[in-house]
Amino acid sequence: MRIHVGGYGFQGLAAVEHINDLIGKGEMILNGLAGYYAVISETLGENKAMSRLSEFVKRFFKTLKVMDGFTVSSSLGLSYRLQKVRHCRIWSRQNRVFESDVRDFFLEGVSGTTNFRAEVFDLEERTVKLFSGMARGVAASCISLPGLFPPYMDRYVTTTYLSQIPVSFLSDGDIVLVNLRDPSSGRLKTASDLLFQSMEVRSLNYAREMLSHSKCQLVRVSKIVCSDSAFDFLEKLRKRL
Repeated sequence: MRIHVGGYGFQGLAAVEHINDLIGKGEMILNGLAGYYAVISETLGENKAMSRLSEFVKRFFKTLKVMDGFTVSSSLGLSYRLQKVRHCRIWSRQNRVFESDVRDFFLEGVSGTTNFRAEVFDLEERTVKLFSGMARGVAASCISLPGLFPPYMDRYVTTTYLSQIPVSFLSDGDIVLVNLRDPSSGRLKTASDLLFQSMEVRSLNYAREMLSHSKCQLVRVSKIVCSDSAFDFLEKLRKRL
């Protein structure tokens, strides 16, 4: 039995509170921030994992907020709009905001092998794969978000943009943490918002289509996490440890 855990952007944090209860029940297939936390928790412990995850969100908050798109819940001021313009200029020239050495900083101390796997999109072969083996590589694959860091090994990116959660390798009897965003809650003000929503709807449809063709145990995540609530949510999780 496999356990599929992940989520797009800040919504991936909502899966974290379920992970510790699922570890040990089967092979885990991961993506996004939830996947990063799971690997760090396995290798360095829950407290270190929560500390690393919180530091990661704090360090890249502005970029993650822009990447979260139209789901930002508070009113968007001038500062956000300027950040969005700045990031768009960077992305027009290159495929990342930060270099791989910055990603490596958040992988310090992660070593050994793991039974966890990261669901990735292989940019060279243009197909979805499972990345396994060394824990450091699995964790790196989970946080190789397109636009944030370069692809891992220059070819692998996490599948949060494709399907939000890992659903490309489902088998009957698997457990799937259904942690999907609700695109209807966003405010559409610009053409880029409309394009982003169309992309998100496609990813949701893909995830739901894959789920409809398998007999999996679905664990639905009701908590909604966005940029407004990310830090408060992480603090609540930290206090539970």
